[in-house]
Formats: sequence, structure tokens, C-alpha cells
Amino acid sequence: MRLKSFSAASIAAAMRQIRQELGDEAIIVSTQTGDGGRGVRITAAVEMPEAEDELSILLSNDSRHQLLARIGESLTFHGVDPIAAGALIAAVEQSAADDATASLADALKARYRFAPLTMKSITRPLLLVGPPGAGKTVATAKLAMRAILAKRPVQVITTDNQRAGAVDQLAAFTSILETELHAVETVAELRKLVAGIPPETFAVIDTAGANPFNASDMSTLSRMVEGDLVEPILITPAGGDVAEAAEAGEAFRTLGIRRMSFTRLDMARRLGALLTTAEAGDFAFSEVSISPHVARGLRPLSALALSRLLMRDPNKALTQLTRGEAAQ
Repeated sequence: MRLKSFSAASIAAAMRQIRQELGDEAIIVSTQTGDGGRGVRITAAVEMPEAEDELSILLSNDSRHQLLARIGESLTFHGVDPIAAGALIAAVEQSAADDATASLADALKARYRFAPLTMKSITRPLLLVGPPGAGKTVATAKLAMRAILAKRPVQVITTDNQRAGAVDQLAAFTSILETELHAVETVAELRKLVAGIPPETFAVIDTAGANPFNASDMSTLSRMVEGDLVEPILITPAGGDVAEAAEAGEAFRTLGIRRMSFTRLDMARRLGALLTTAEAGDFAFSEVSISPHVARGLRPLSALALSRLLMRDPNKALTQLTRGEAAQ
């Protein structure tokens, strides 16, 4: 493996240097601010045939370099923003763990927050918000089922009167759960209903899909969260474009959201956009949906489970989540 550092005025310029000298197969090992706080300094690595690798002898016994390179390769695969990737690599260097997955988990704990939706941590009705098709309705049913299993009184509410069949879909779920569904058409109706919910009742509210770049959609959600009567939770699908995720995260941040959960994990292979969303919105990772089936529920996400996903070990991570080990 060949390692080399590149200094430039911007990340884009440094990346061009890296591609020109090391080729498209190069992976990012670390990203730092340049000397004097100007520009950037990026360390990159590329695999080379044994005979051509001038560092092969020096690195043959240096497992730490191999560990960093493996993590850097995985972060590149997932499309993690170079600055975030560099910060994670720097945090990995501070970890005492000698395993790549455990080291990355330590780095994730240092850079991101993890706040599962435990019954004790929920003190207000949950308002699920997110883009169209994110899976809010199914997440609503899964959370209601969790509360029922915890023997909490449950109230399920929907404001989604826009999507054809949305109320009927949630009504089918609540019927199975033997829970009444309350459908409201205006923000005023919702606020009045929420104000009358007893403190001991677990309440979850499904909302219509919101375009974070549409002023009308965001204005409606803003009026729903006024007065801190509810806790907004962002529901977003795994995968997607990193740049779009950054802008969406910034838009949803204006609603005072503190936690995000993601869905469709079983259909995504690149998770860089999720890290970008969390960074842009300053959201804590909360729950993850590993299946569209209500019976499989939502699972709390830990740094270790996220590390396993990022290290391209999705089967092991999904097994951990299925067994409910994610919060450990």
C-alpha cells in the first residue's frame, strides 16, 4: 500500500491531485486543515503490487495503518463526506480498540449522538415528519405496537389526509392493534386533541409527506410543533444523494428536531447520506427499520451496529438489530 499526503487550497483541488497521482482507486485515510488554518491536507492510500510498493516492508507489521486504510476504504464506498470521513479517521486514531469495527464505533460515538426512543425518554406525543414515501405510516404502527407491548395506553393520530388511502392504511394497522385511530384535518384540531392527551398515554402522530424545500409544507409542520406540545422525529429512508441529504437536514433542523430514525435499511447499501443528514441537522440517531413488516418493529441504533453497517457487514449488523442488541 502506498500512502501520500496532498496539500491544496480546497478539497476539490486536493482530490484532483490524488486522482492524477494515485488514480481512481485511491482511498482517503485522513483529512485535516492545512498549515496556518488555510486549505486542506488529505492523506490518501492506494493498493499496489508487492513488488511496486515501496512501503510494503515498512507497513507489513503495522496493523494500525491497515486498520485505518480499511476504514477509509469503507467510508469512501459509502460516499461519506471527505471532511466527516477525515474527522472519523482522526477519532479512530484516538481509539484503543484493535479491531476496525470497534475502532470506528468509538469514533462514531465521539462524533455523533445516539438517543433511542425508550419509553422513559418519551415525555411528549411523537410527531413523525419526513419526505413523502419515507415510511412514516409504518413507523407509526411499529411505535404503537411497541407501546402496547410495554402495556402503555396508546393513542394514534394522523394528519395525512392528502395521500390516497393513507388513513385507511393506518386504520388497518390500528385495527389489528385494537387501537382507535384519530384523524384530524387541521393544525388547530391537532393541537386541541394533543392538549387533552393524558400524561401516561403514549401518543404518536403520522403526518403527510413534507417536501423540505417547499415553504408551505414546512410552514404547516412549524405550526404543528409550536409550543413544544409534541416531539418531532425525522423519519428518512436510508440511501440517497449526499448533497441533497445535507440540504434536507438543514431544512428539517428548523423544526427543532433532535432525533432521526431511518427506514429501508434492507434496501440500501450506501449510507453516507445518513451521516450527512445527522451532521447537517444536528440530529441524534434513534431507531432503524429493517423491514416493512409491522411485526418486526423499529430497533434502537447503536454506534456498534452503525459501524458494522459502514464496514460493509450488513448481514451481521442486521442480525444484531433483529436480536435487539443494537443499544448495547
